[in-house]
Amino acid sequence: MDKYDDLLKRVALLEHKLEVLAEHRVGMLEDIEQIKRLQNTYGYYLDNLLYDQIADLFAEKSAAIEIGARGRYVGKANVRKFLREVLGDGRPGLRPGQVINHTQLQPIVTVSEDRQHAQVRCRALIQASAPPPQGEALPPDGKTMMWADGVYENTYVKEQGVWRLALLWWVPTFYVSHPYTKLWSDSTPASTTFPPQAASQPPLSGLGRAFMPFHYRHPITGEEVASALVIRSSAAQ
Repeated sequence: MDKYDDLLKRVALLEHKLEVLAEHRVGMLEDIEQIKRLQNTYGYYLDNLLYDQIADLFAEKSAAIEIGARGRYVGKANVRKFLREVLGDGRPGLRPGQVINHTQLQPIVTVSEDRQHAQVRCRALIQASAPPPQGEALPPDGKTMMWADGVYENTYVKEQGVWRLALLWWVPTFYVSHPYTKLWSDSTPASTTFPPQAASQPPLSGLGRAFMPFHYRHPITGEEVASALVIRSSAAQ
């Protein structure tokens, strides 16, 4: 009987260890998905120059940002001011005809064993309508497109059970600019031989192109960013 009881205890202990291990593994996978979602959310907000929404993704106690050779800004208030005043030049939202595409690729997420810290390495490919590099002349019509590539090595922390950005650090590998003669947003018009059952979404007033609203709320503040984007995109012109 003693051997039988001992065996039951050993089986129960093994089951408990397996349950703890499985719960930990599932929790790590959930953390990875949440962090990837947060990183991708940052990229979509940057596409639309939503600097306040980006700042709200950062941790309250350990926020820092370093983009290229602009230096590192430490503290959430300084991160927000850097986004607004340095990157945003004091004007959030897209201008008419402006293009910003911030495509993030190859994410590698490493979560600490205590599931309170994480790091993300990923690549960013950027397209942006921008002036030419310093010292170079504008093309005759004043239109240039900037392409860039670089790598993020970001740090995340969990505050009150929620993942937030602690350090956003991007190092460019190259920038290149080239002139263009035409940039447009509309595709070909609707077919007249086989008309659609409903019209396409009209362009936003002032932005000059249609915008697909975000289907999700801000992961930290819970705000509906779609309406804020429309207001900022239109009002900032």
